[in-house]
Amino acid sequence: MSPWAGSVPSMANDLGSLVAAVAEFAGGHDMTIVPAVAGRDPGRAVSLDPGIVDLRGFLELARKLGDGALYVRAETFGLDSETGEPEEAPAHLAHRKGQVCELSVAFASAGHGLMHFWEQAEPWYQEFLDSQDAELLHDADGELRISEEERDRLAAEVAEVILADPEFRASSPGIRRRRAQILIPEGTDRHVGWDAAGRARERAEELSDGAYRTVQGQLDDLAAEFLASPGWQQAASAGARKKAAEQFLISKADGFFPPSFVRDELYAKAQRLFKSSSGGLF
Repeated sequence: MSPWAGSVPSMANDLGSLVAAVAEFAGGHDMTIVPAVAGRDPGRAVSLDPGIVDLRGFLELARKLGDGALYVRAETFGLDSETGEPEEAPAHLAHRKGQVCELSVAFASAGHGLMHFWEQAEPWYQEFLDSQDAELLHDADGELRISEEERDRLAAEVAEVILADPEFRASSPGIRRRRAQILIPEGTDRHVGWDAAGRARERAEELSDGAYRTVQGQLDDLAAEFLASPGWQQAASAGARKKAAEQFLISKADGFFPPSFVRDELYAKAQRLFKSSSGGLF
């Protein structure tokens, strides 16, 4: 039965079928799926609650108003979202490993680029996240471990320490998670450290999005510069040149690791220039 038969279901693990439904809808309406998280620009983003607009309604809006691209991210419980490597899961949720636990879909309005988001988490996953937050704030007797004001202040300070680290900024999101933990100063309350690491990652994503919005408008000029750089000149394979493109872009975007689609676009433009100028094969 099609996921669109009747109302959109809400049973546990149904998000897995909705991921397939998004792909089916995109294929049937000549839309391109971008497997990435779209950046949120304050004042330029609209969130549509699943309780108001179901996924089918959201996709219809994307078809009518969007620019032809759907940004889709499906989180799989028990797997690192960036590396795909297994992560620890509580024993009582072990049977949930491999299930889609959170789905995010977004599109940009054609013409003015206003981003629209539709996001939903499975109830059991939201309960798990809520329980983690509660554990961070309270001890076994239900008492606050630290005042929220003090925790907020300390977490902000530690987040700045993490964010200032060049290796943290230049790491991919998956590696950045582990780097943040290493950078938490010794002796920091573990709950403050957890909060600070999350803040630093979120802020890094915001700053990276802003930096690469600027970079995207300069890719034609940057492609020529990259083509003349030692990174391109010294690499002998497409893979090595894409790696060089990553390092080149990091130097142009305040030290932040590039989204894969920006790296690939820079590489493609440089490759096109290379072919047109020298008849190269790469």
